[in-house]
Amino acid sequence: MINFVLAVVIGLVIGGIGGFVLRGRNPSAIWLAPALAIVGTVIASIAAMMFGDDGGQYGWKEATLQVVLAIAGVAVAAVLKKTSPQPAA
Repeated sequence: MINFVLAVVIGLVIGGIGGFVLRGRNPSAIWLAPALAIVGTVIASIAAMMFGDDGGQYGWKEATLQVVLAIAGVAVAAVLKKTSPQPAA
């Protein structure tokens, strides 16, 4: 259970920072970056449970994977802004 709680906390922190950094270019990044970061960290927790990381305990491998996938979620939020169509002025 602690794995998922820490996953959400890590996702919120990294996603929140990424959302504020991307906010100037993409107004939806303020909610999209944290959401994708949380999804990434939860996927990392599930993957760690499936592959038996450290006997089911929360370890450095799982934390590292969560951070990497949270950053990947923020990167996806940044790429989504670049590929979205711009309104005609």
